[in-house]
Amino acid sequence: MIFGGLAALLLSGVVFWKAYQAVYSPNTARSSGEFAEINVTPGMTLQALADSLLNNGVINSARDFVFSARLLRLDQQIQVGLYPLPFGRSNADLLIRLSNSGSSAALITIPEGMTSREIAALLKSRIGMDSAAFMRAVSDSALLAKNGICAPSFEGFLFPDSYHFYHEMKPAWVVQRMVNRFFQVFDSTQQAKAAAMGLSVTEAVTLASIIEGEIYSPDEDGLISAVYHNRLKKNMLLQADPTIQYIISNNRRRLFRSDLAVESPYNTYLHPGLPPGPVCNPGKKALLAALSPAPVPYLFMVSQGDGRHAFNTNLADHLLAKTKLDSLRQALAASAAQGQDSTGQNRFR
Repeated sequence: MIFGGLAALLLSGVVFWKAYQAVYSPNTARSSGEFAEINVTPGMTLQALADSLLNNGVINSARDFVFSARLLRLDQQIQVGLYPLPFGRSNADLLIRLSNSGSSAALITIPEGMTSREIAALLKSRIGMDSAAFMRAVSDSALLAKNGICAPSFEGFLFPDSYHFYHEMKPAWVVQRMVNRFFQVFDSTQQAKAAAMGLSVTEAVTLASIIEGEIYSPDEDGLISAVYHNRLKKNMLLQADPTIQYIISNNRRRLFRSDLAVESPYNTYLHPGLPPGPVCNPGKKALLAALSPAPVPYLFMVSQGDGRHAFNTNLADHLLAKTKLDSLRQALAASAAQGQDSTGQNRFR
């Protein structure tokens, strides 16, 4: 009887320990990265959710997850929604997240040409992300090394697209998601093409960021690319306005002559070649344009005031086009002044 009682006690202890491990022991991370995005859809069964978690590397055992959900009586509390679930967490932790978070995803569109500072402000307004923490992640040297990026920061590698982001997401997760998307677009084929042109990945993206900053008319990307490629080949200063916009202010504005004298390694009016890194986050069109300049000899371009550029091969014609732009600006300024009433308010709205 004594031995039978001890055996039963030991058996119950083993069962309790296995149950405890199933519920509270961390799952072994079975996928790269830090989290998986799990979509809990209406009508989804507990078993289907467990299978999804298993397939995405979040849990080790679908059976243990189902057991944990029922033991904790959370199987009926799981809410529909999109969830960023970290790897290496216990089933109990995952179930609490799935039961309490709900659908906390926000679909956020990052437009082409945004800087990392502008993205930080957008994320703060949409999901309350700490802007300073996001910018620290953008400059995280360990994260840059992990992604094989040789650049001052992730500026240029935060691919413009629409993403589901969450209030619970860490800044590093957001950065990684956007960088992953970048390498899906700027894949090994594009990287090989850049190398064949004598450009590193960072140099190609830097050039693309300058092109992105100049594109107003979508059919000019190849021509703009040609101007900068031709100037680089001739060792001419790039004199790219987007590089000045990057260093002077968070708010883009018309440039003044004094801006062109600001000392910075990003100032392409003072320093030859490409700047140390990208000056915005270019979209696919600009990235491809950087690798496919139009076969034209243009060395100069200036805005015509209508969203397009005047392209030229010599300085004299360029200065003539610039004079026309200055005349247009003066005419517009005079017209605006005439449109003001005696109170100084503009009457034309």
